[in-house]
Amino acid sequence: MAGTTPATIWAAGYNTIYKSVDGGQTFTQTQLTVSLYSLNVDPNDATHLISGLHEADGIVESTDAGATWKIVGGGGFPTGGVSWYPYFIDAGSAATTRRTWFAIAQNGASAIMTKDQGATWSIPQGLAGLQHPHGNSQIFQSGQTLFVAGLEGPEGQGVYRSTDLGASWSRADSGQRPEAVVWGTAKNVYAMYAWACSGCDLGTQFEIAPQPGTDWATVEVPAELLIGPNGVVATSDGTRNIFVGLMWDQGLWRYVEP
Repeated sequence: MAGTTPATIWAAGYNTIYKSVDGGQTFTQTQLTVSLYSLNVDPNDATHLISGLHEADGIVESTDAGATWKIVGGGGFPTGGVSWYPYFIDAGSAATTRRTWFAIAQNGASAIMTKDQGATWSIPQGLAGLQHPHGNSQIFQSGQTLFVAGLEGPEGQGVYRSTDLGASWSRADSGQRPEAVVWGTAKNVYAMYAWACSGCDLGTQFEIAPQPGTDWATVEVPAELLIGPNGVVATSDGTRNIFVGLMWDQGLWRYVEP
């Protein structure tokens, strides 16, 4: 979704993309030659999108609001991963944010970053080998601080934190639990584990840390939550922060920040 007025919304599937320019009331469909996997929209340009490919290696980019896509894979892009999740990183201006991306794959490769719109890539210090669980990833940015969760990192599984806009990272939690999705508010940072699976009892592994996100504790969740979220959206009713999570095989769940 892009923050236009009304909102512009994209939804991708197998070799197709749907687009709404009226806040989701109506959609148009465009057939593609690629299966998009993880759409992310430039926060300063609603015509600029990036995505990974479903069960395939590589990242694609669109500069015409999703009508056409091109493969992006410059020098230093690691092989071995599939189903990439790329993200725009707010680097302080529209021009630098346009070029600054973070990306993480599953089944191998490593978390990587580019500062030149995919022309060259590098593995940030402290993140070599980090990957996301099957079908799940979400990062959180708070100013210069970034959070990402995953498996197979240099310090093992868990939540990793950077205070220098992604240049260097270290694990922030205990690493006793796997994590995949990170989100937050000005008050707390949150993490949950999830894996693209139906009817699986994987455990949500819900963790919370007060800002600045260095002291993590496990929190119990309802017994019905056998598996974590595909993604979590944070909103507010003007007084409280409210989260809505699309839980794998468990529907939509709502959480009000205490």
